[in-house]
Amino acid sequence: MDMQDNSEIETVTSSQYGIIEAMYDAISIMKERLGPYSILFVFSFLLKAYAIYNANLGDMATDMKIIEAAIVNVLGAVFQSVLILNFFFFALNGLDFKIKKVLWDIPTYVFFGFLMSLLTVLGFALFVIPGLYVMYFYMALPMVAILFDQEGESNFKITKTKVSSLGGTYAIYFVLTMIISGVGTIVTNYAPGTGIPMGILYISCLILTLVQDVMAGLVVALFNKA
Repeated sequence: MDMQDNSEIETVTSSQYGIIEAMYDAISIMKERLGPYSILFVFSFLLKAYAIYNANLGDMATDMKIIEAAIVNVLGAVFQSVLILNFFFFALNGLDFKIKKVLWDIPTYVFFGFLMSLLTVLGFALFVIPGLYVMYFYMALPMVAILFDQEGESNFKITKTKVSSLGGTYAIYFVLTMIISGVGTIVTNYAPGTGIPMGILYISCLILTLVQDVMAGLVVALFNKA
């Protein structure tokens, strides 16, 4: 998959670059590269639709079906995350999309994602505050490891430095992400089987996919400027 675009995104200084500017850049990329983005959008939507379908089966789901759904959801979510993050990163930096890099990034993303999750769980197991600290400063660790890695520099240090430099802008992003993530969990895991028409759930998935993709582009743009 080769994505090349000569359009330039409006540049502003880091001190002027906030949530609105990053969101504008993310949406601009989605519009300018609509063809390639549409493929990513459909893939992401189908993953959520598949999760809703399986959650709606309830007691009718067999053990094998539950295992199959869990594997597809986890592997699909990882692949989709790495794809969409690289999509925005390449576009922001005027680079050609390299599927080879995406595939190479998957093990790194999984490793740092697992590490961040483990540290978060340990933090909450000890006290709530350490868990929140890890979540806030290192939630973007897997993304930093595949997009902003620097030889000789710790990805933990790079992540915390960028988060700290973004200040209140990152705090707003963090809160929005937590809210959107919560809504996504409800729509895909808890709403199915409650009597809500499947059509409404699928429409909600379409909107949720678009919003989450914008947020992915937004955070890549913010870290790219930090």
